[in-house]
Amino acid sequence: MEIQAVAADDSSSPSDVPAFAEPAAEEDLPVLYTPEQAAKMLQVRPSWLRRRAAARTVPCRFLGKHLRFAKQDIEEIAAAGRQSARNLPEPTRQCGEPPRHA
Repeated sequence: MEIQAVAADDSSSPSDVPAFAEPAAEEDLPVLYTPEQAAKMLQVRPSWLRRRAAARTVPCRFLGKHLRFAKQDIEEIAAAGRQSARNLPEPTRQCGEPPRHA
């Protein structure tokens, strides 16, 4: 639903015409997610996310007593969990297996 400003006539008083501002573009509005929504995006349990937020170990926002996560918070949580590949030792040769040549 789009709200548009109504132009006032010179004959009408300012109290007769509602003064609506144009809504901001969707890109300008921060989208906040509930713990359940954020947990679903991260594929973790909401309780895990709530515990980490209460301990302040993950980025989050509190609006009064309401816990919310911005898209940037969710991306930071995911990035913090990223691990680099481990350098595994080369597998040992099994008995009876021919030697490998580089």
